[in-house]
Amino acid sequence: MQVCDRQKATALRDREIRNHNQNLTAPQQKPIEAKFRALKIRPDELLRQYGAGERDFRGVNLSDQTLNRVNLSGVNFSQANLANIVLEKANLTGINLNRADLSKAKLKRAELNWANLRGANLQGANLRGADLTGADLTGANLTGVDLGGAILPDGSIVFSSKHSSLLSVASNGHLGRNK
Repeated sequence: MQVCDRQKATALRDREIRNHNQNLTAPQQKPIEAKFRALKIRPDELLRQYGAGERDFRGVNLSDQTLNRVNLSGVNFSQANLANIVLEKANLTGINLNRADLSKAKLKRAELNWANLRGANLQGANLRGADLTGADLTGANLTGVDLGGAILPDGSIVFSSKHSSLLSVASNGHLGRNK
């Protein structure tokens, strides 16, 4: 799909959602949005579009895919299904993962500097050695996350994932050690 075609498809999708939602209450809006969330994309197609300058991949489904050592800095993956994805040693600087599903994702040694992880589901994710400097984790689900060796948003380092219970997300979204 060309970048122009992708933009037209995105505009059409947004218009369809707006038209559909005008006559619905908030709980009824989910089905049409969920329809677009299921847009499965292959890793090679994602990388081709990224190479062509595309950065808007809102709501895509990349679950169970492997993309090690890739550069996806600046991508918008908000509300994307990235469950069980493998993005080890990936450059994800400035990425938007707002409300994305990253459950059981493998993000070992990934660069997540200044990433937007607000409301993201990171349950059971492996972030060993990841760099989260400046990342926003407000409202993120960090249940069972492995942060051993990770650099936290405040610059501190987690030396053992066994002490992850000593971590918390402050109201400002910054991950840090409980006092």
